[in-house]
Amino acid sequence: MYNAEIRAEAAAKATAASEGHAHPRVIELPKTEEGLGFNVMGGKEQASPIYISRIIPGGAAHKDGNLRRGDQLLSVNGHSVEKASHETAVDLLKNASGKVRLVVKYTPKVLEEMESRFERQKASRRGRGIPQ
Repeated sequence: MYNAEIRAEAAAKATAASEGHAHPRVIELPKTEEGLGFNVMGGKEQASPIYISRIIPGGAAHKDGNLRRGDQLLSVNGHSVEKASHETAVDLLKNASGKVRLVVKYTPKVLEEMESRFERQKASRRGRGIPQ
């Protein structure tokens, strides 16, 4: 019975992780002249968390290897961005210097849903003749 419980718990954790639920991680990246080496999307004005949308090849995040596309950005140097606007999060990242401490959690399913919603909105605007 004990082994069955362990297997059931492990299966539940694996399912949760595959559905985008993960524990927060701390990543420290060096701020270079080129920046931190990633792009973000989302923000409270879009009713969305801030996500890592792209890791720039050769950048600090890429060289470090711990930040992933699909990570939700929770804080920058101790400043929460969980309910922040896109602009606020970007300002915190741009104004940071030296070693930048990020708290993130991996939630790829939520990022996929958000990107899909943005694509539908963009297509809807094109269909109504609204410039991109």
